[in-house]
Amino acid sequence: MTKGIILSGGWGTRLRPLTCTIPKTLIPIVNKPVIERQILLLKEAGVKEVVLAVSVMSDIIERYFKNGEKLGVNIKYTQEKYPRGTAGAIKLAEEFLKDDNFFMLNGDVILNFNFGEMLKQHNKNQCLGTIASKIVDDPSPYGVLIVDKDTNQLLKFLEKDEYYPPNGKIVPMPINAGVYILEPEIFSYIEPNKKVSIEREVFPKLAEKSKLYHYPIKGIWSDIGKPYELLTGNILLMKDLIRNLKGQIKNLVDDSADIHPTTIIYSPCVIGSNAVIRENCKIGPNVVIGDNVFIDSGSVLKNCLIYNETYVSKQVSIETAIVSDNCNIKRDAILKGNNENLVILSSYVEVLDNVELIAPPSISLNICHHEVVKESMK
Repeated sequence: MTKGIILSGGWGTRLRPLTCTIPKTLIPIVNKPVIERQILLLKEAGVKEVVLAVSVMSDIIERYFKNGEKLGVNIKYTQEKYPRGTAGAIKLAEEFLKDDNFFMLNGDVILNFNFGEMLKQHNKNQCLGTIASKIVDDPSPYGVLIVDKDTNQLLKFLEKDEYYPPNGKIVPMPINAGVYILEPEIFSYIEPNKKVSIEREVFPKLAEKSKLYHYPIKGIWSDIGKPYELLTGNILLMKDLIRNLKGQIKNLVDDSADIHPTTIIYSPCVIGSNAVIRENCKIGPNVVIGDNVFIDSGSVLKNCLIYNETYVSKQVSIETAIVSDNCNIKRDAILKGNNENLVILSSYVEVLDNVELIAPPSISLNICHHEVVKESMK
């Protein structure tokens, strides 16, 4: 039986201030934590047992998932007392994973593709490891895969600082998507009780020995390393979920949501359970609203994420922004980002009446958790 392990111990430094109060792997992606979506994809492929390799804010992660019963899988945990790297993290779970091949996932990527098809290819190739890949226009921020296009065999595995484009010209290339299927033999390549990177110290050796293949992803993949990537990744997945319904549905609105008939919803949008949206609001396009969110009359939201339990008062404008959980945005406030520079509110932020938060041209505007914003920032 194939099992799975998800690396869930990252600090999420580039996503701060959001990750000051929420573990990176619990960041909501279309109203479900990113690793919950990953677990559900594993479950669809027949995986019934999953290890979460935790470290930072591990108590919050364990409190959320517990033993996995609510998701219909058995969840176990390994705890890193000090950083062990991506290979060292799975070495900690060797006793649990040693009997069969297993999925290994980085817990900070947005995914929506068929894991079962990837498993079929892995078994057909009878290889030690299969690495999911995605072709991107600019591969320089990622690990790059040099592959045989006919056989899908992986010829070389290059980390981001080891790849040099031919003639200095950036061209589309397959990159490491952070999803692997590995055989138990992998553990013989990982030294115990040591920090080991599977990308830098294991995969290059295995590629040289012709033991790796790649699986080109046909579905959704997106990194969430930066806030703008988090916003665009949510929108990408939202559109894919709506498209896969193959009907006339243009938005995903929970049946329990209470939306006034005078409010206009511009697709695509997602509206969570028990959300309340009062009269004459304009919501969308590209908006994800979480559970138990209240949006008062006349407010305008577009290109933004609103997390659970947040209150938005009357005549508020929010655009190109991420608003975390339990925030309170009062009357006539304006939150406006531009291009890749967002307005970001961490948990429990209060924005007072008439305050304007406008992101500057070159950097996002970040408000840390539990702050009360009394004056405008432009």
